[in-house]
Amino acid sequence: MQSTTRRTVLELVHRGHARTRHDLSRLIGLSRSAVAQTVAELVAEGLLAEHAADRPPRRGRPSTQLRLVPHRGWVGAIDLGHRHVGVAVGDMHHDVVDERRVSWRVDGSASDALALARTMLTEALSRHGRSRRDLWAIGVTVPFPVVDRTVRPIGSVPGWDGVRPAELLRLPPATTVIVHNSSDLGAWGEYVHAAAPPVRSLIYVSAGDGVGGGLVIDGRIFVGTHGVSGEIGHVPVPGCRLRCRCGRTGCLDALVSVARDGTPSGMRAAGRAVGAALAQVATFVDPDVVVLGGVLGSTDPAFVRSAEDAYARHEPSRRVTFTAARLGLRSALWGAFDRATHEAWAGASLASARRR
Repeated sequence: MQSTTRRTVLELVHRGHARTRHDLSRLIGLSRSAVAQTVAELVAEGLLAEHAADRPPRRGRPSTQLRLVPHRGWVGAIDLGHRHVGVAVGDMHHDVVDERRVSWRVDGSASDALALARTMLTEALSRHGRSRRDLWAIGVTVPFPVVDRTVRPIGSVPGWDGVRPAELLRLPPATTVIVHNSSDLGAWGEYVHAAAPPVRSLIYVSAGDGVGGGLVIDGRIFVGTHGVSGEIGHVPVPGCRLRCRCGRTGCLDALVSVARDGTPSGMRAAGRAVGAALAQVATFVDPDVVVLGGVLGSTDPAFVRSAEDAYARHEPSRRVTFTAARLGLRSALWGAFDRATHEAWAGASLASARRR
């Protein structure tokens, strides 16, 4: 219980949701004495600091503000899409200092894709005088469902089924590795970096080389029992006869994959199909925001308009903000970096507790 409270306190301060002990007590639901004890421990361990508020109150005792103490640890993120590998590194205060994205056929070989990511990660760290030993945590995205940090593609994807990216990356044992589906972390990236409060639920769809979807509900990524929650790419499209990578015909994923390199009319048809599928998902989720990301959702306004129009026709009763991804092609990468940052601070808290 105490370990969970410590993690929660650090996360709330890290995200800027809590600036005082009173904020923490209100958000966590614990007594002032319990919060005070946890804060005192974290201050004594050098993880939190308190300082006088910029504007002291007119009455009563002066309030103090909480902040994270600068930490030497570094954080990384790897984003593997069907056609790209992206890497970012930075410090534990959410400052990305190095970011790179290259074209790569990731589906062909898990070992090759992860070897390239490892090389890019090493190079990014070395440009700032760091090595992989400096990484406290890293977030990894893959364009397939993930269950218990193991890749479980839908259909046959030779070389990826059963892969455990954390093992292939061969990072130091002390580095925490988080592995998620890329659309799940795309949804998270948009939720924490771009969504305006008070957003409670968000649907994110990455459209480009296929379609992937992710859900954030009440501040948590919802992946489902088998890691396929939000995967609208394999919803059947009436009249579509295209062969999908999953082995079936008529999937939304196949239609969008062809549209990416096709005609404007095909692009609009794919947008309408995505919007119709999203309307079905929204009936169950009732989101505040629907975000279209990926190559098409981030860069093609006509695709977004077609999807939004179809969504409105199929689900006219909902008042939903429908938007292109505000982070563009970086949604999943920045979502992975954010999750890794949280785990890094959790690891720092645990390490401090063990030294007491």
